[in-house]
Amino acid sequence: MELKGDLFNGKGYISGITIIDLKGEILFTAKFNNKLNQEYTENYEVVGKKFLDIYENLNEDNSTTYKAMELGVPLYVENQTLKSKDRKEIKITSLSIPIKSGNKIVGAIDLSVSEDDEINNNDYVEIDYETFEKNNVDKLEYHGNYAKYVTENIITNNKKMIELKEYIKVAASCDLPTLIYGETGTGKELFAQSIHNESERKNKPFIAQNCAAIPENLLESILFGTSKGAFTGAVDNIGLLELADSGTIFLDEINSMPLHLQSKMLRVLQDGSFRSIGSKELKNVDIKIITSTNEEPLEAIRNGRLRQDLYYRLNVLNINIPPLKERKDDIPLLANFNVAKYNKVFNKNIKYISNDLYEKLTRYDWPGNIRELENVIAYGLSVVSQSKEKLEFSDIEPKYNEILELSNDEEVKVESLTKMVENYEKNIIEKTLLQVDNNVTKASKILKIPRQTLQRKVKRYNLI
Repeated sequence: MELKGDLFNGKGYISGITIIDLKGEILFTAKFNNKLNQEYTENYEVVGKKFLDIYENLNEDNSTTYKAMELGVPLYVENQTLKSKDRKEIKITSLSIPIKSGNKIVGAIDLSVSEDDEINNNDYVEIDYETFEKNNVDKLEYHGNYAKYVTENIITNNKKMIELKEYIKVAASCDLPTLIYGETGTGKELFAQSIHNESERKNKPFIAQNCAAIPENLLESILFGTSKGAFTGAVDNIGLLELADSGTIFLDEINSMPLHLQSKMLRVLQDGSFRSIGSKELKNVDIKIITSTNEEPLEAIRNGRLRQDLYYRLNVLNINIPPLKERKDDIPLLANFNVAKYNKVFNKNIKYISNDLYEKLTRYDWPGNIRELENVIAYGLSVVSQSKEKLEFSDIEPKYNEILELSNDEEVKVESLTKMVENYEKNIIEKTLLQVDNNVTKASKILKIPRQTLQRKVKRYNLI
């Protein structure tokens, strides 16, 4: 069989196959690249282990294999990094395809090519991409696209938070866009799900996507879908906007969405219409749009991470969640809630929290907010004895001191100069292209560089 077109950069073969089930367990793996095989499988049995336990840089949000199972569509991405524990990083191009039994997704198969292949003539497997055309997405039953949290799940005694809980009813009573601002760990998705479940759309889909968790070249196709022939290997796939039709879509960390995609979202906000990648057909959806940012929106605009016109469209209704350091009266309540929660997880019997522990918890500013507090309590419950009934500071001290040390660490992680210059250049080019509707000739004149040079940089940064 022949691998057609420019798929896998036209190499005509694959160098690795991995199959996983819905739980992420590796059922089969084979590496046809000699270097890959030696580096990743020699004395390292992975069948039966969890896929995400093997590859430390992947999670459910950025793994194409997991996203293929979640969305029920094939996903293709080039030049992505793969890092196995205690082994060197490699660059691969990957095609992940969901495996179905009837109309149910039961797993996924990932086909990959390493960027530094050392493959002999007898070491490759040829494939025919047409085998994976048209994935019958219209017949799929999508599971998990629902909101489980309701307003009652927001635990608080704080006056400001109680007011915000009341405002959820306002945001849920209409289809106007809602923008949620809060630091990481404050519970933005909790509010988004509560708005959906308070609305008339509660029995319809709730689709959530973290915009920072997906590579730029993948996010557009995930949101808007693709049309067969849009690019080499493209198939007809519906995007998250269509999946959310008649329900709610929640775009977390909208300030991490590339600017050219932010401009496409303006049309969706205006009249609910968009075009899939490569399609001439105008599609319409009826959706409630909720977005969030972990950065103060006006600051994100000043730093060029959020379009001002998009901000005005999104910020019709807004919810600003205070950080935990501004609602310390909630710390005892949240601590007790998490003790009860992790009593069940670890089968413990903690009935009390010492006053000394309460005092230290309320004295700390919790830069990681509610999530950080939960992690500290979970640690304490994991180490106490089965017979103990009181949680004390000594139980959480190792974890508490660890986060204090991290919080007080003044070391600043700085990217390489080359990377910072590339990011700056990319940002300037992207903004300029937006001003001239992606006309490269006009943009090259504004930037005062040859058109060919700009065309090369546009291709390099994947801007058009």
